Amino acid sequence: MKYCFILLIPIQLALSQSPYPQDYFMNPLDITTVLSGTFGELRNNHFHSGLDIKTQQVEGMKVYAVADGYVSRIKIAHYGYGKALYVTHPNGYVSVYAHLQKLAPKLETYLKTIQYERGTYEIELFPQADELLVNQGDIIAFSGNTGSSGGPHLHFEIRDNLERPINPLLFGIDVKDTKPPTIQKLYAYPKDVNSFINGKNERTELRLIPRGNASFEVEPLTAYGAIGFGISTYDQQDLAANKNGVSNITTTVNGIKNFEIDFKRFSFDETSHLNRLVDYEFYKTKRSFIKKLFVEPNNPLTMFKDVIDDGYIKVEDSINSIYKIDVSDFQGNTSTVTVSVTGAKPEEKLQKINHQPYHHYIYANDATTYRRPACFCIHSR
Repeated sequence: MKYCFILLIPIQLALSQSPYPQDYFMNPLDITTVLSGTFGELRNNHFHSGLDIKTQQVEGMKVYAVADGYVSRIKIAHYGYGKALYVTHPNGYVSVYAHLQKLAPKLETYLKTIQYERGTYEIELFPQADELLVNQGDIIAFSGNTGSSGGPHLHFEIRDNLERPINPLLFGIDVKDTKPPTIQKLYAYPKDVNSFINGKNERTELRLIPRGNASFEVEPLTAYGAIGFGISTYDQQDLAANKNGVSNITTTVNGIKNFEIDFKRFSFDETSHLNRLVDYEFYKTKRSFIKKLFVEPNNPLTMFKDVIDDGYIKVEDSINSIYKIDVSDFQGNTSTVTVSVTGAKPEEKLQKINHQPYHHYIYANDATTYRRPACFCIHSR
């Protein structure tokens, strides 16, 4: 028993360890971390790739190197990240600091020398690994409001060696948050013409009924066929009023997990597929995001996990099911929605809507060339 006990201790410790180093990176600012934007939250055509850290509505705060490394990239632009600095670290990660007012004197001199030589303000540089070394805690820049920024703040990222952004909070940066996410709206979606929700073959808003302790129920719902759900939600931290993105959404059907989206990491190549995650028609008309809790064709997001039946629930006649949604922020505060679904096959199928005939089509996954203006419709095949 003695030897067995000794061997089990390191195994248990290994299982409990985070895959991300917890004491390697320090905070990039020497103030309390308060966020105006969280990692992975939904933006126009992209996911937010870092943390937007408030700088108390001022520019010029000292920005520190979060760990030893070297400046591997400097990019200066009128839009986007504005003045941005990239530091590569010995452990393979890259830290990114954007919307800067200016760089630290040594780095600023290096930058301006090359700008004058090339006669351009907008520039992108890739210094050699031994040119611009930095130590953890060195002042490397000053916070600002450059580029496509709506106010003074520091945009901060951590990327892996494949340039994929990862939630910086996974590395031990702490943000005070004791509030569960807010659930705003819930919708049900028919998968196809053979699916019905409360007797209709269309997106249907469901009335949320608060039950206390961040839990909700939905008024009785009848359905038939394969249906999915979509949710509108946001999170708030303790020290800020901003409506930020959530960290995780998980759903179950009769206690069995059938869908999860985890906003932990993504690649820039896939970020535009956000428009398949959300109800894009709703966004274009209402300017509000509904996250679909099901996976439609041509949506390759790597954020999806443990998806069964593409996240849809299959409802049969006279069969009752319980569908549950858990929405969590990074600190694990969770809001829950419970949907009781009663299977009820409609007596008569709904008549299909008669569309005007089209002469030109765009087919998914096929190349299409147009030689003149045309009225077209999008079909899948």
